[in-house]
Amino acid sequence: MGSFPQSVRIDLGGTVRVDEVVLKLPAAWEARTQTLTVEGGTDGSSFTALSASAAHRFDPDRANTVTLTFPARDVRHLRIRLTANTGWNAAQLSAVEVYGEDGGEGPGRPPADGTDLALGRPVEASSTIHSFVAAHANDGRIDTYWESAGHPATLTVRLGAEADVTAVVLKLNPDAAWERRTQSIEVLGRDRSSSAYTTLKARADHTFDPAGNGNTVTVPVTGRVADVQLRFSHNSAGYGAQVAELEVRGTAAPNPDLTVTTLDWTPAAPTETDPITVRATVRNAGTAPSAAATLSVSLEGTVVGSAPVGALAPGASATVSVHAGTRARGSYSVSAVVDPTDTVPELDETNNSRTATDRLTVAQSPGPDLEVTGIRTAPATPAVGTPVSFTVSVHNRGTSPVPVGSVTRLTVAGRTLDGATGTIAVGATAEVAIAGTWTAAAAPPSSPPPRTPPARSPRPTRTTTSSAARSSSAAAPPSRTPSTRRRTAPTGASC
Repeated sequence: MGSFPQSVRIDLGGTVRVDEVVLKLPAAWEARTQTLTVEGGTDGSSFTALSASAAHRFDPDRANTVTLTFPARDVRHLRIRLTANTGWNAAQLSAVEVYGEDGGEGPGRPPADGTDLALGRPVEASSTIHSFVAAHANDGRIDTYWESAGHPATLTVRLGAEADVTAVVLKLNPDAAWERRTQSIEVLGRDRSSSAYTTLKARADHTFDPAGNGNTVTVPVTGRVADVQLRFSHNSAGYGAQVAELEVRGTAAPNPDLTVTTLDWTPAAPTETDPITVRATVRNAGTAPSAAATLSVSLEGTVVGSAPVGALAPGASATVSVHAGTRARGSYSVSAVVDPTDTVPELDETNNSRTATDRLTVAQSPGPDLEVTGIRTAPATPAVGTPVSFTVSVHNRGTSPVPVGSVTRLTVAGRTLDGATGTIAVGATAEVAIAGTWTAAAAPPSSPPPRTPPARSPRPTRTTTSSAARSSSAAAPPSRTPSTRRRTAPTGASC
């Protein structure tokens, strides 16, 4: 990553007359332009340009798909060379599809549209032995494989959406060390709405022979399914069921594919008092109309609201607004997901979400904002019956100065005392003298009365308020006399 050129190479397995290559990125990704060349060859070392170097735009409005056509050429090996990408500092491709006709020397174009619907999809097995796990059966590598712990055994791949399947291709390593063997296999399938599997191809013996069929067996099938399952009952080599690569050939059935293509909010720079509305553009990148769905919006991973999404025709988009309310000052990640409960069958259930590149920043509300940060008494340690005066520290944590005229109010033992507050600059603290005094009072003694130190004044407590209408009180600890434990009434200040 970070340096160009970069390339992807594909071995078609035999000479094929190729005239079209389709390149894809995830449909929900933002638009970007990649400069690339498509090259072909027959020996894997020498390549000739099939499609000259050019800049190609991947756009979510076109499902982030680029189709390149060129004069038909007999090739076995393809190479896509990428030299620039406006969206990232590396080459990016999620799928490559190759189309053409049989050149006469190899297997030609795979059944249907040549798409391996099983590659990289979730796969599970009834059992495994040692490290030969199910994921090896559709990882695109012939040198890894799955093996069961015995028979009977099943291997199931989930295509992610319904597809019209035409063939199941099973491969073992073509190396001669993988000698000829016969496996008994039944092919089954089910659609998204079914819990039970039905037979697509009855159980039969299939021979894998490195010298004959290159250890590759193709089983023609017909059906519209979302999951494909193989049931193994025998392996003449004496091992469990073995598969190096399971390919399911066919075409995706018409289905919607809901994606979130844009995500923003209004106001763009809110404050703590501004209601926030998150807006998302939902697009149906699929091949069939979508039913009505739901869009959920999250801030910092917590869902804050949802809204309905109407039915969408293929290629259509809709902007959906979700009200997120007011938020405390801070920075928030913003994400949205359409059809969060997967109620709409789709071509791809993994591309329904989007997280905004920018963070939502909520600023402090404009205007003054006063808070009480301290209360002092004089004398500092009054005895019972002593007049006590107060000074209150008032801080302006707002964004504009406090004009003359606000009042700082202190309550103690049911008595209210006021002080005049002058101008306070932004970030400044004023010491406000409270008019009048309060006489330190004693509370009834507890039983038994313990020895106590001299009486103390109320302890200052930090309290927050605003210049508008908020107020808070600060509680004070007991006042004490030399001979008896006493308690004063609560003391507090507001402004």
